[in-house]
Amino acid sequence: MRNLISVARGETSADLILARASIVNTLSGEIEEGDIAICGDRIAGVGDYRLAGEVFDVKGKYVSPSLIDGHVHLESSMLHVGQYARAVVPRGIGAVVTDLHEIANVKGLKGIRYMLSCAQPLPFDLYFMVPSCVPATSLETSGARLTSEDIEAALSWEDTIGLGEVMNFPGVLAADEEILARIVSARGRVIDGHAPGLRGKELNAYLTCGIGSDHESTSIEEAREKLRRGMYVMIREGSSEKNLEALLPLVTDNTYKRCLFVVDDRSCADLLRDGDIDAVVRKAIKLGLDPIRAIQLATINTADYFRLQGLGAIAPGYLANLVVVDELGSFNAEMVFYRGKLVAERGQPLFSAFSPGALEDEEMTHTINV
Repeated sequence: MRNLISVARGETSADLILARASIVNTLSGEIEEGDIAICGDRIAGVGDYRLAGEVFDVKGKYVSPSLIDGHVHLESSMLHVGQYARAVVPRGIGAVVTDLHEIANVKGLKGIRYMLSCAQPLPFDLYFMVPSCVPATSLETSGARLTSEDIEAALSWEDTIGLGEVMNFPGVLAADEEILARIVSARGRVIDGHAPGLRGKELNAYLTCGIGSDHESTSIEEAREKLRRGMYVMIREGSSEKNLEALLPLVTDNTYKRCLFVVDDRSCADLLRDGDIDAVVRKAIKLGLDPIRAIQLATINTADYFRLQGLGAIAPGYLANLVVVDELGSFNAEMVFYRGKLVAERGQPLFSAFSPGALEDEEMTHTINV
């Protein structure tokens, strides 16, 4: 911290400076001209800085905070988490929030642990929401079942930030003891919702349990009611469910802070062709949303909802997760920095997908038998 203070004051050399940048300020909603001084994994200062071990002159370029995908099932990509990172990090994604309920349906807590361990060495942050419904319904035959005790244990893990989408909304409305026990165990944490079509008094009842968000709205009327009742509205644009065009009119100067972009499920083909949250940002801009506002819905709003301290903005003390783009409308990432290190350039990852031994766990990598 002493070094960070000294660099911020201009007394000692920064490790890295992004010089003469057009900075996307997601806190004030404006473009700010200046230098970004980085010390270690943090931003030391924004302003006029000269001393640095390394300088990137980005005059004429925009620098944005790295994007955050607020709700994604990595398994839908059909990629190992390492290959998933190589697909999304070069596009400017610095963090994802996931509940990993699909691998949990196959291998339970052990499968989740495997995914989290594979993500550890990768240059992006994976924030874990404990899946609340594994299997999703009692009608399913799954490879594993998470009990209330399993969920309570997983809520204590270091990687965990909350409880994943509460899909069993009929159970909530019926005051089912099992589902209520799971919600109670997560009190004080972020609790995601999943309530397609829920309106009126049933929506009120669902929200009394402390559920904070929903990504299932398909109409502007449904989304507006959920926002009015206190939910963050996750505007979803994935491979199968595409709600951006219908819900974008919800985003106004009065409401935008309660909205964020998510993909939910995105195939590897769509990742390769279109991208991830960056593709949602581009489409929102094309549909008429202000570029800075679109970036806010993919950065600071997501960080605020999930209480991700140090993410979502370019400011002193924040993590140096940054994207250099040629223009805001296209949001084509030229350079991507993760915690102060260059990790992708011109669409190419500068890191490997696998750590030693990542594919040696046959229990995890041989689960399909034909």
